[in-house]
Amino acid sequence: MAAEPVGPDAISSGNPPPGGWRSTRDYFLAGLVASGFAMAFSEMLASFFVSAPSLVLTIGQRFIDITPAALKDWAIAVFGTNDKAVLIGGIVVVTIIIGGLLGVLARERMPLAAMGFVAFGVLGYALGITDPLATAGATLIPAVAAAGSGIAVLVVLRHLLQGPATEATDPSPAGSPDARRAFMTASGAAVVLAVGQVVIGRLATGRTQSVVAAREQVTLPTVAASPTTTAAPAGTTTVATAAAVEEAPVTEATTTTTRAAEEVVRTVADPTPAQIAQVEGVSELITPNETFYRIDTALSIPNVDLDTWEVSFTGLVDSPFSLTYEELVDLPMVERYITICCVSNSVGGELIGNAKWLGVPLRDLVERAGVQPEGTQLIGRSVDRFTVGFPTEAVFDGREALLAIGMNGEPLPVRHGFPARLVVSGLYGYVSATKWLSEVEFARWEDFDAYWIPRGWAKQAPIKTQSRIDTPRPGTVEAGTRAIAGVAWAQNRGIDAVEVQVDGGPWMEAILPEELAIDTWRQWHVEYDFTPGPHTIAVRATDRTGYTQTSEIVPPRPDGATGYHTVQVVVV
Repeated sequence: MAAEPVGPDAISSGNPPPGGWRSTRDYFLAGLVASGFAMAFSEMLASFFVSAPSLVLTIGQRFIDITPAALKDWAIAVFGTNDKAVLIGGIVVVTIIIGGLLGVLARERMPLAAMGFVAFGVLGYALGITDPLATAGATLIPAVAAAGSGIAVLVVLRHLLQGPATEATDPSPAGSPDARRAFMTASGAAVVLAVGQVVIGRLATGRTQSVVAAREQVTLPTVAASPTTTAAPAGTTTVATAAAVEEAPVTEATTTTTRAAEEVVRTVADPTPAQIAQVEGVSELITPNETFYRIDTALSIPNVDLDTWEVSFTGLVDSPFSLTYEELVDLPMVERYITICCVSNSVGGELIGNAKWLGVPLRDLVERAGVQPEGTQLIGRSVDRFTVGFPTEAVFDGREALLAIGMNGEPLPVRHGFPARLVVSGLYGYVSATKWLSEVEFARWEDFDAYWIPRGWAKQAPIKTQSRIDTPRPGTVEAGTRAIAGVAWAQNRGIDAVEVQVDGGPWMEAILPEELAIDTWRQWHVEYDFTPGPHTIAVRATDRTGYTQTSEIVPPRPDGATGYHTVQVVVV
């Protein structure tokens, strides 16, 4: 009797090769290895070209765009600033698992499995060319590499699993220890090569290296450190329409930015010891760049070619214009300490930081453009197409609003918006803080909704008066007198008082160092004699308008969280 055919002949005759569940496992492993190799190879090639996007990150970026707002909120709440890493990891894992399933399919239907890899390449290309920094030719390279290398590795591993078409007397038939040993050796080699490609890609990332090199060549202009006084000039006409004003009624959270005749001292000198709380565990008055929070929609930092970058002022203006980086740096600059925060920050959260920003007053640029009366909304556009929008009147009402190029004495870090970004005091970042800025456009308030507005967030977003306990942290503490300390903020209004309560007792007024600026958070502390047992500590702040933050617990959506920050400790 003739022996049953094995290997490719078995596929063509419709008879599955031998091996049972172990064979299925091996084919699944072959698909895992092939898809992992394909991703690593495409990522390595993409890293060599400034205009070639990462296929994995591109898919992730589009996933972010279509993800329901509630899921985004959950991811930020659970993973915080690690949400992007979790998403990328999830995409890699899911892609590799799909590759494993294609490996099982390849056992009997290799052409269909190959089409699966082709589909991944086509999807990557279709999404990749939507990247504003990508070119069609460069995007094609990693897309073709992903499909081609995945198919090639799978074909080789499948061949090793099935073996050549031989007579039954062949000393090393398919499924034999020698054949499987060859398969495992080849799989291990492919994994090692994939890891090596990832390492090479990280070291040779074209986009990142080019923009980092350009940033290192930047010399920021020197600005004299001295206090200054700013005010909305008498007779200034805001450009808010009646509709916009009606949509933003005055509430306890509304900033006091319509004080046209009131002068506000904005200190720009470096902080003095009297402005810094000398308490262990309290947040630094100035947040270092390396620990400053980062929340944005960009999975990969949009690194910009400084030689071709421009920022344009367009829309409902009389004199549209554009500035190169060199032209921007040559303009008169100011330095301002401004605390910025994310609307997703929960009560007591850490999505907030204070920095010294160097930039051009946005008002100077808007006046140069000549915004028209109907241009009631300022739209900030990033190079990656992200948008923010806030009332144009915020540029003229006396608050600090900068087109910033420096942060804490150095050029903007790439992850924080190099070469330029918007920083506006008193507005949550999602409506104001455009990083990697490319355009400032003016439109009617009712004609445009920025990125986050259709996703369920409020269009008007003044920052709410808030406070946070930094020390002691929740957990066990030793009995005795110790400091309770933290920070409080009410940008563009200033903090007037902070009070602390322990176990529902009387509110104790905290000690406040001298104010650095009304646009920054303010450290506070109070000494308390802790006795053994459990204790609950609460804090509340009062801003300069006389408003004391509410105890009502409200989640961040749609316009910022409220409630007292509380910490529970057990004293031993």
